[in-house]
Amino acid sequence: MSQLKIISRDKKVFCTQGISSILGVELIARVENIQYADACRDFLTSMGNYILAGGGLTLGQTAQYGYWLTKLTEGESNAEFFEYNQDATEFMPGLDFTLFAWMEQHKICNNAGSTFSPPRPDKLVVISEGVYEGEQVEGVRYPSPDHMSGWWITTNKYNGNVETLKTVHAYHLTKNRPDLLGYLAMEYGYRFESNSKKTWFDSKAI
Repeated sequence: MSQLKIISRDKKVFCTQGISSILGVELIARVENIQYADACRDFLTSMGNYILAGGGLTLGQTAQYGYWLTKLTEGESNAEFFEYNQDATEFMPGLDFTLFAWMEQHKICNNAGSTFSPPRPDKLVVISEGVYEGEQVEGVRYPSPDHMSGWWITTNKYNGNVETLKTVHAYHLTKNRPDLLGYLAMEYGYRFESNSKKTWFDSKAI
């Protein structure tokens, strides 16, 4: 197997050496914010090793990294990882949001003692009135069908009538409430309160 090397161009752009024997091109990943530089290097190392191990990632294919989606996009002389924009409508250069989500969610999972278990951004979340308006929330993640993330997120405006709740895609939630993004990777059975930032496991939720 080829030996993978990661080369830093300007501390925010990283390039592989050792992938062209498989894909015909080397890989690039970049960030705008230098605070994500180390995470960007780790991302490219992970993807490069996955390809070298026969993982099957090809040009034009999407790849989920933690919570968010990336896409290996072919350029003139290389292939660069793009990320879904926060509206989930198109792929754009750079990986800042992907890596922000990765770092925030790992931090909260580590603090909570939870396995890292992010949903896909197209999975559904149950929310009550007041969530999109920025009010304090409580969240709980239940074991759920595959199309659901398992998350139920409510405010004090929720009166207990489930008919007043609605389902939204996770990417809509995180676009409107980026402060809740970090909690979504906690596994089934976990709860959180946004006001106190408290997280805990509730066996009754399982």
